[in-house]
This record gives sequence, structure tokens and C-alpha cells, in this order.
Amino acid sequence: MMAKVFPFHIFLAAVSFDYDGVLSTKKGKEMAKNHLTQGDKVYIITARQKDDSSAVYNTAKELGIPRSQVVFTEGRDKWTYVKRRKMDIHYDNNPEQIQKINEKTITRGRLFK
Repeated sequence: MMAKVFPFHIFLAAVSFDYDGVLSTKKGKEMAKNHLTQGDKVYIITARQKDDSSAVYNTAKELGIPRSQVVFTEGRDKWTYVKRRKMDIHYDNNPEQIQKINEKTITRGRLFK
């Protein structure tokens, strides 16, 4: 009898990126590609409104990030979304968001420059 093989993928880390000023830049896209290449599960968590989503979804498609891993906080603080999704790392160019993530979650907030 042949053993059943169950296809699955073990992700090394759950990593999220802000869009504006982070994934909207060449450097941010390269960082995301590096995380994807090493097997991390990558999310986009942006403060944008859902009705302003086309550029975000285009970048997600370009990078191979499923739409289900794109989150629009619609101006709300990101720390609750980061915590709920159990992110290991979140990259953002907003020092206030990074401070809140580092204070209120176990996620490592990293300031993108």
C-alpha cells in the first residue's frame, strides 16, 4: 500500500508590509521578494481605504501575494490587524505605527527608511 502524500507548505515567518512609502518603493518590493523567496508568508497591511485599492492589488499581483493577504485598515491603527494575524515582523515607514506595534504586540515592528 502506498503512503498518502499531503501537500503543504511550512512558512518560516508571517511578515507584513505597509503599502504607501514601503511596498510602493523599489526597495520595499525587493524586501518583500526576498521574504517570499525564503518561504515567508507575506501580507500587505495598509491604512488605505478599500475604494483606493487598485495600486495595492496590482503590487500584490506582481509579487504573488494573494488578495486574501491584503488588508485595508481604512485609517485605523495597524497594531490590532498585525496582532490578530500573528505577524512576526511588520515593516512600516510611520514611526507612530511602529511604536504602537512594538508596545502592544509581540510582533517586531521595523521602521522602513
